Amino acid sequence: MSTIKTAPKMSSEERRAAIIKAVRQVFAEKGFHGTTTRGLADAAGVSEALLFKHFPNKEALYSAMQLSCTQGQDAGRKERLKALEPSASTLVILVHLMATRMVGERTPNDDEVIHHRLMMRSLMEDGEFARLFLQQAVAGWISKFEQCVEAAIAAGDAVCSPVRPALAGWLARDLVAAVMINLLPANPVVDYGISRDKLVEQVVWFTLRGMGLSDEAIKRHYNPKALSLFTD
Repeated sequence: MSTIKTAPKMSSEERRAAIIKAVRQVFAEKGFHGTTTRGLADAAGVSEALLFKHFPNKEALYSAMQLSCTQGQDAGRKERLKALEPSASTLVILVHLMATRMVGERTPNDDEVIHHRLMMRSLMEDGEFARLFLQQAVAGWISKFEQCVEAAIAAGDAVCSPVRPALAGWLARDLVAAVMINLLPANPVVDYGISRDKLVEQVVWFTLRGMGLSDEAIKRHYNPKALSLFTD
């Protein structure tokens, strides 16, 4: 006699996480003000009553969704990178990894596509989601960039430019993000005329020069093939 297997019941934490993941698409498409709790419950496959059991209101659910998006993956590698001594070499590694992740040739997965939509919609509205993401996931790296630029200047690998080291980190991130946005559509907005790998290298060189690194220092520390071991 066969028995019918039923899916194991989700714990409260698992259900909460599942709801958060399910509603991201709705928020990405309609924004905070364009969504209803009924629509959010439908997207999560639960009743409004169950939705309110985990989140007292739409604001609480949106805040939880924001927080989940700021919790980056591969925390181990991030901690190892943060532990590197500030130097021109570390700066090269950080800029290359940033450019590779944001500009390198690869197809964004569903989570990344939703995140991009959330960021773009946020920038067109009140900016709250984008602001929180940048504060939680990016701002912590700016001090590392600043320390590396200062160390490179002290070692003679970079010139002291009018651009503040802390601001240089934000400008580097914004430059790479702008190139990434141009490449998001299946038919890119800008045809840069070179392969993605070569584009990454060009972005890295342009960014490092803008941060004040000398050509000699960049040539000494920048080996794209060797650094690819960090990104595979």
